[in-house]
Amino acid sequence: SSIKIYGITKDPQNNDYMIVMQYAKQGSLRKLLDSRFHELNWNCKINILYYMAKGLYAIHHAKLVHKDFHSGNIVNENLFFSYITDFGLCKPISPNTNSKQLFGVLPYVAPELLRTSDNGDNIVYTQESDIYSFGIIMSEIFNGYPPYYNIPHDISLKLKILEDQKPKIECEVPQLLLDLMYKCLDDEPKNRPCAKKL
Repeated sequence: SSIKIYGITKDPQNNDYMIVMQYAKQGSLRKLLDSRFHELNWNCKINILYYMAKGLYAIHHAKLVHKDFHSGNIVNENLFFSYITDFGLCKPISPNTNSKQLFGVLPYVAPELLRTSDNGDNIVYTQESDIYSFGIIMSEIFNGYPPYYNIPHDISLKLKILEDQKPKIECEVPQLLLDLMYKCLDDEPKNRPCAKKL
């Protein structure tokens, strides 16, 4: 699901605007995984994924693309209920983009976006690129640590992603979830499931 926004306020001291949102007691998913991973059983993990998928479906159903989907932009109210946040880059689906700027956190960026940026072509974010990010977050929820934590987040990681390297899963995962993760991480965007099928 997406987090509720209650309004906007202005800081009287510096005139900065602030968005007043629903409070998420556990903070970001990344923070939750760092501090309480040992408490997350498969029921909790599946619920987190379910609410992430539900929120992503709502975004995609509205014909939008998030463009910056990662564990820092997912917040948790408790051990199993998640909200998607940070819609600053969220835009309507449009194949007619004229942006050559790549956005996002490298481990979560779909390979087709990295290839396009290398070619100097316009970068077109798609719902399929959000699904790739979902697959990366799945690996993070399974393992408990950030994707590619042992590889510097530089050109070497970019090349590994372009060579179709996937995050290693270093724990027992139900086969159904593992299969879904690998479908989300398919190098061919059209082979990835849509948000409704997650």
